[in-house]
Amino acid sequence: MASEKKQMALELWERLSKAYDKYKRIQAKQMFAEKLTAPQFGVLEILHKTGPVPLKRLSQEMMVTGANITCVMDNLEKEGFVKRIFSKEDRRVILADLTASGRAKIGSIMPKYADNIASLTSVLNDHEQKELAKLLGKFQD
Repeated sequence: MASEKKQMALELWERLSKAYDKYKRIQAKQMFAEKLTAPQFGVLEILHKTGPVPLKRLSQEMMVTGANITCVMDNLEKEGFVKRIFSKEDRRVILADLTASGRAKIGSIMPKYADNIASLTSVLNDHEQKELAKLLGKFQD
């Protein structure tokens, strides 16, 4: 019985991993065409959804190091897509925010990105998509 559970866990991991890899390949191809890396897109997407956020929170949400976020922010800043803002409450905290150019960039990317993701998930009906989202949410808790 324990062996069957372990085998099922391994199969589940293999399927999750392959599905994730497929999504990432599609995303990477689109971002390459947009002259962005996946982490750069991730930062733009988070800022698009939430507005200004501390760099530390960006690194936590993207599950990368602070040094990685610094590098990504440096490159996005050079392109004019983001800016750093010192917090008025605590000057040790640095916030990331989109510039007008950054808002335009992510605004132009998101419709096609959403279409690509919707196309990939269309193999599941609405009920299956909701159920999968619910089940995957259990891994985050």
